[in-house]
Amino acid sequence: MMTNKVMRSKTYSTWASQKVGDKAKEYLAKYDMTLSEYMRLALVKAANHEVKVVNFLETPEVLGAKKEVEQGGGKTFDSLEDLWKDLNE
Repeated sequence: MMTNKVMRSKTYSTWASQKVGDKAKEYLAKYDMTLSEYMRLALVKAANHEVKVVNFLETPEVLGAKKEVEQGGGKTFDSLEDLWKDLNE
């Protein structure tokens, strides 16, 4: 008798902030899906070439920022501490 059981031979992991993980869990729970199930399904789709890979360096926001910098705009910082202060304001 054949079984439909999936044989698992490898575990994959990823890192995300607690906030992102909690928000994802909450969203996926609406569809009765766990993070592990979602990640497994995403890997299956990628393996079968069924996903569109997003190039985060070509989004309208990034292209606009690139254009701004090329035209002499943007901010500069004297230290990493100053950058962090600006990011957290």
